[in-house]
Amino acid sequence: MEQNDKKTPAPRRDPSQLNAIEKFYEKFRGIPLKYIDIFIIVCLVALAAVVLIGSLKGFGVL
Repeated sequence: MEQNDKKTPAPRRDPSQLNAIEKFYEKFRGIPLKYIDIFIIVCLVALAAVVLIGSLKGFGVL
């Protein structure tokens, strides 16, 4: 029994059939998905920090 050690790439779907997230990731095929996800998480954390600091300043805490 021989096993195929080579990974064959999945066939690419027609771009008109992709949802929004798949279209976003399709634009960055050369960048590993892990790094894109980390970048998105860092941006969301930064946005949450800006909103939190702004609301604290608005209430006069800072």
